[in-house]
Amino acid sequence: MHPPTAGHRCGKRVGGAMLVLRTREWICPMSRWIALIVLCLAMGAAVSANGPRAVRKQAESSLLVKGSIDITADGEVLAHTLEGGDTVPPAIAEMIGKRVSELRFEPVVLQPGTSRARAPMTVRVVAKKLDDDRYALQVRGMQFGSHAPGETVSSKSLPPPSYPESAAWGGVGGTVYVVVRIGRDGRVEDAIAEQVNLRVIDNESAMTKWRQVLAQSALQGARKWTFTPPQRGEAADAPYWSARVPVDYVAPGQSVPNEYKWHAYIPGPRTAIPWEPEVSAAGADALAAGGVHPIGQGLRLLTPIGEG
Repeated sequence: MHPPTAGHRCGKRVGGAMLVLRTREWICPMSRWIALIVLCLAMGAAVSANGPRAVRKQAESSLLVKGSIDITADGEVLAHTLEGGDTVPPAIAEMIGKRVSELRFEPVVLQPGTSRARAPMTVRVVAKKLDDDRYALQVRGMQFGSHAPGETVSSKSLPPPSYPESAAWGGVGGTVYVVVRIGRDGRVEDAIAEQVNLRVIDNESAMTKWRQVLAQSALQGARKWTFTPPQRGEAADAPYWSARVPVDYVAPGQSVPNEYKWHAYIPGPRTAIPWEPEVSAAGADALAAGGVHPIGQGLRLLTPIGEG
């Protein structure tokens, strides 16, 4: 099995399960396209409808959309594109477009002969049920990459962590958002599980246990990862680099979370990054699986992204 690299997805199976490396709010009345979201919010096979009521109320469904953004040297947005074509509902595309148009970034140095900087973008839209006829839609988080290749830390070898057998046989899936501290030699110096979102419902104590089980597995695996330091730019001389790496645990009967499809989950609490105390966790889960997402590198957003 080949190790995953940024922008790619790979995994391994354990007992039929698969491991994959990978605010503005609109209150919407029920409509034909919103009705499709209801199927996800009902949790389907992802989350048992027989779980404790208090935990079920925390459930939300999200859509991860990838694209790109163009900005001027002064940090103003010129344009953006969304991937996925017709798979992105028009109302969602409109909401993202309005939010993107309001953004402002720190000034950047353009490549010679160019008039704009283009960088990859991921956006997470979250839907949460308010009552029988209304759903709140929110741009929960945005992440932006670098417009200059070689100026950010990148993956070298990311072997997937082992899928805990207790979680696999128990039908427990989820996503662990791992944050790693990368040393000058490209090896992991430290790692934390910033957030663990579960695709299962149980009582609160059991949910805490499953988050710990998946987090421990992901952190053990992260110790084996290696990275390529930035080759140029202001980050090249840093004493260390930080990056987020999502790890997906897909239990039997669950589908692999991917872009442009609604997926339901129970969001977990967020943990501050000890060596990056000023870094906000806002938008930490607006990340595409199968990639390395540097922290404090790439385009730097000045406009705050709200949380709900």
